[in-house]
Amino acid sequence: MKSKPKVLPTMIRQHVNTKRLLKPSILLASSLLGLMSSLANAQSSSNQGSVLSLEEVVVTARRREESLQDVPIAITALDENFLRTQGIGQVEDLGTKVPSLRISQAGGSLNEPMITLRGQRQGEAAFNQDPAVPMYFNDIVIAPTQGSNLGLYDLQNLQVLKGPQGTLFGRNSTGGAVLMTPKLPGNEFGGYAEFKLGDYNLRGFEGAVDIPVSDAVQMRLSGRKLDRDGYQENIADNALHGKDYRDEHSESVRFSLNVDTGSLTNYTVLAYDEAQSAAAVPVVTGINYSVGLGFAAGVSPVLAPWGNAVQENIARDDPWKVKSDLDGEELVRNTFASNTTEFQINDDLSIKNIVGYRGVVFRTATDIDGTEYPVFGSVPEDGLLWAAGLPWGATLNPPLNVMDSEFFSDEIQLLGTAFGGKLEWMTGGYWSKLNASQDRQLQQGPFTYDSGYTDIVNTSYAVFMEGTYSLSDEWSVTAGARQSWEGRELSVHSWSNLDRTNCVLTGPNGSDLTTCERNVDEDYSSPTWRISASYAPVDAQLLYGSVSTGYRAGGFNTRGVDDATLTPFDEETVITYEIGHKADWDWLGFPLRSNVAIYFQDYEDIQNTVSFFQGNSLVTRTENASKAQISGLEVELTAVPTDRLTLTLAYSYVDAQFKEREDLINGVQVDTSNNDFSYVPPQTLTASATYTLPVNEALGEMTLMASVYWQDDMSTHPKAKQFGIMPSRTGGLWSAEDVEFATKFSEWDDYAVWNARFDWRSIMGSGFDFAAYVNNAADEEYVLGGLNVLDSGGYGAYHYGAPRTVGASLHYNF
Repeated sequence: MKSKPKVLPTMIRQHVNTKRLLKPSILLASSLLGLMSSLANAQSSSNQGSVLSLEEVVVTARRREESLQDVPIAITALDENFLRTQGIGQVEDLGTKVPSLRISQAGGSLNEPMITLRGQRQGEAAFNQDPAVPMYFNDIVIAPTQGSNLGLYDLQNLQVLKGPQGTLFGRNSTGGAVLMTPKLPGNEFGGYAEFKLGDYNLRGFEGAVDIPVSDAVQMRLSGRKLDRDGYQENIADNALHGKDYRDEHSESVRFSLNVDTGSLTNYTVLAYDEAQSAAAVPVVTGINYSVGLGFAAGVSPVLAPWGNAVQENIARDDPWKVKSDLDGEELVRNTFASNTTEFQINDDLSIKNIVGYRGVVFRTATDIDGTEYPVFGSVPEDGLLWAAGLPWGATLNPPLNVMDSEFFSDEIQLLGTAFGGKLEWMTGGYWSKLNASQDRQLQQGPFTYDSGYTDIVNTSYAVFMEGTYSLSDEWSVTAGARQSWEGRELSVHSWSNLDRTNCVLTGPNGSDLTTCERNVDEDYSSPTWRISASYAPVDAQLLYGSVSTGYRAGGFNTRGVDDATLTPFDEETVITYEIGHKADWDWLGFPLRSNVAIYFQDYEDIQNTVSFFQGNSLVTRTENASKAQISGLEVELTAVPTDRLTLTLAYSYVDAQFKEREDLINGVQVDTSNNDFSYVPPQTLTASATYTLPVNEALGEMTLMASVYWQDDMSTHPKAKQFGIMPSRTGGLWSAEDVEFATKFSEWDDYAVWNARFDWRSIMGSGFDFAAYVNNAADEEYVLGGLNVLDSGGYGAYHYGAPRTVGASLHYNF
C-alpha cells in the first residue's frame, strides 16, 4: 500500500527533477552563490521603502528577547496566531510546517512521537534514551518522550532551534531543540473561550482567563478538553466488530502565577494533562516468507491464518478498515510543575534559577501484529487457546504494559553585560534526574512471551557558558562551551513466561542468578562548544557562520538478558558547520523576508536501533554505527505582495548518508556505507497563501488560507539495499519474490497534503471569531512511521497520518 504520486506545480516539479541530476556539493555551492548575490544587492534593495511591512518576530533562543532576524542561529518561530490558524494542536502537526523537521512514530504507539531534524532521529522511543531533538516546556526538558504530544494549547510561541544545543540552557543535544512557551498572565482581566465541532464526532473546548491580583501579581488559568471518534474501524467478525480505534479523549488544565516586583520576578506553572484512546492498530501490509513470522506462516498451520490475514490487508488497501482481536488502549497522564525565579542584582548582572518536575504514567495495550489473530503484541486472554487450535474470540481487557516516571531538574544561570554593553554573557549549571520503571507483558508468537520489568536512573550534570561580543555595529562574535557528565543505571528482570517463573537472565560470564535481577551502570562525559561570527552590513541584513558540537549520552538495551545484550552502547557526537543569511527586503515595492541556512554535519558513533531474534523473541537493540555525513539547505520566505495577500514558502533539502558503516549479514560484515537514513525524505516543501477578502469593515475581517505540504520519496528500512543478500530460514537467501516485495514496501512514494481554512474575525465588530477548515483535503494516505522488521521479524506495519477531516470553531475574546 503506497502513496500515489501527486502532480506538483510545474516550477516545483522542475526543481525536484533537478535534484536528481545534481550532486549535493553542486547544489550547495550554487545555493551559496545565490546567497552571496542576494547579499550584494542588499543595499539597493533596502533603499526602496515600502508602505507594507512584516511584523517583527521575537525569540528567546539566546535566553533574552531578540528579533528573529538578529539571531545568528537557524530558528523557525511560530507565534500564537500561526499555531491557531494552522490548526497545530499536537506535536505531529509541526512536521508539515518547519523545514527539515519531521514527526514520526515507531512501534505500536502514537503517544511516543519521534522528532527528526536535519536527518537526526532517535532510533526508538525507549524510555531510557535521550532524544536527538529534545522538547522543552517553559524551559523544562520533557523526559521521557512518552506523552510529549500533549499540552500544545494556549502557547505564547513555539521555537525550533536547529543544530547542536547546550551552551546556553538545558540539556545537551545533537540535532536541535523544540521550545514551547506557555502564554504569560496578562495585566488586565480577560481571556478567550473556543468551541470546536467536526466530523468523526469531534467536540472540543479550549479557554483561558487572566486574573490580575495587583500590579505585581497576575494569574492565568487555561484548559482544554477534546473528544473525537477514531479513524479506524474494526471489521473483524468478533466481539469487537464496529469498534473505533485511534480516537482521542483528552483534557488539560494549566495554572500560572507571575510575581514581578521590578528587581525580582517569580513565575510558576502547574499543569495536568490526560489522554485516553483506543490504541491505533498498525496496518500490517508487509510480509516476508523467508524469515520470522512470515516464514512460520508459510510452514506452520498454527500461523497460516495470520499470514492469510496479512494478505487480506494488502488486498484491502485501506488503513482505516482493520481487524483486531484486542480492545487496545493507551492512557497518558502528565503532571508538570516549573518555577523560574530571577533577581536583578544591578543593571549589568542578574541571576536566574529554573526548577522543574514532570511525572508521567503511560499505560498501553496494543495489537502489534495488526490482525484478528493473537500473534504479536499485548497478551490476549484467549491467546493460548487459539494456539492450541481451540476456538478464539476478541479480548476485551488485555493486561496493560505500564511505564511510570518522575523527572526532576534544576538550572541556575548568571547573566550579565560588560564593556559598556558590548559583551553579553551567561554561565550556569544544570542537573536532572529521571527515575522510571517499565512493566511489560508481550506476546511474541503463539507460544512465546516476553515478560519483565526494568528500572532506570538517569542523572545529568553540566556547567556551561556563552558570550557574544560586538566588535562594531556590523560585526559580532559568539563563543560558548559546555561540560556534561551523565550517569546511567539499569536494573532488569526478564522471564519467558507470564507467571514469571522461567528466568532468562544470566549473570556476568553466563553465571546463574539466585534472583532474576541484574544491575548494570555506566558513566559518560564530554565537552561541547560553539563559535560563530555574524555580519550585518546594513539594516535588516544578517550573514553568519558557525561551528558547533553536540553529544548524546550512551546507555543500555532495556531488554538485555546477558553480557552481549547488556553491553552498553556509546555516546554519539556531531560537529556542525553552518552559514546563514537573514534579510528583510523591499522587492518590487512589497516586503519580503528570507532566511537561508546551509549546513554540513560530521556525525560519529550514531546510535542505531537494530532488530533481531533472541531465542524465540523479536527484540531491538541500540548499537553504534560508525560515521555519517549530513548536508542540507533550508529556505524560508514570507512575502506580502498586497495588503490583502500573504505568501509563505519553506523548502528543505537533506542529504544524509552513512560514510563508514558495516552490518553483520549472513555471517559476514557487509559494507553498508551508502545506505539511506530511515524516514528522512531528501526534500520537503510547505507553502501557504492567505488572502483577506474585500468586505465591508463593519462585517469584520474575512480571510481564506490554503496550504500544501509536499514530501519526497523516503526509505523506511536502513538495510533495504542489502535485501538481496539476506539469509532465509531455509539456509539460502531470500526468494526473489520476497526481495522484490520487501524493497517496494520499504520505499514510500512522494506525496502532498493540502489544507484550507476560512476565518471570520471580529464578527460584526464583536469579540467573536469563526473558523471552518478542511485538512488533508485530497484524503491522501501517507505514512507517519511504523515498525519495518522485514529482515528479522518477517513483517512490516505502518501508522498513517489522519484522513480528510473537516471542522469549525467559534472563538470569543473577552
